[in-house]
Parts: sequence; C-alpha cells; structure tokens
Amino acid sequence: MGWIALEGIHFYAYHGFYEEEWVLGNEFVVDVYVKVDDDWMNTGDELDNTVNYESLFSCCREVIKGEPKKLIESLAAEICNKIKSRHSEVGKVRIKISKNNPALSGKVDRSVVEMEL
Repeated sequence: MGWIALEGIHFYAYHGFYEEEWVLGNEFVVDVYVKVDDDWMNTGDELDNTVNYESLFSCCREVIKGEPKKLIESLAAEICNKIKSRHSEVGKVRIKISKNNPALSGKVDRSVVEMEL
C-alpha cells in the first residue's frame, strides 16, 4: 500500500465550541493522507492513475469552509468520509487537524485531532 498526502493546508474558518470562535474565527491546518493499493498507483503516468491533489484539497476546503462545527473531531470525520465517498480507490484516510491559538484561558499554540478511517 502507498500513501498520497497533502500537508500544511491552511484555512481560516469559524469552528469551535465557544460562540466567540464562531464570530472571530481561527486558523486551521490540515494534513491529509490517503492509502491506496500499490498496483493501482503503478498503472501509468496519467492523472487518472492517482488520487488528484486538487480533489483532496477540495474535500478539505468544502468541509472546513462549510457549516460551522463545535468539534474539530467532527471536521476530521466529515473530511475522511467525503474523500472515501469520492474515491473508491482509497482504502484509508488519515487526517490531522490543528487549530492554532485555541480559545483557552492561557497561551496554547494549537489543539490537534488525528484520526484514521
């Protein structure tokens, strides 16, 4: 099995448990990896023979820029499910979402959720 990935996808969006996060927004960083069969990946040098990066980016953008969620866990699961529904060749999706400077009572660089579906 091989992995195809996009790392460090930056979005500004309005997700969070607290109302101020829905108003002020925050920066989110997404790393997404998709697992595909090696035989499928080695079928030729054409875009149709791989998982297109643009499609992965689009799945992430649609969810992150979509309806606000209270939990980044919900964002991660929805992105994984969207990728798998669009790409039958994908066996697993591994995702990491970081929320920079989360709204807490002290200085925290980021909160992070990692998931594999």
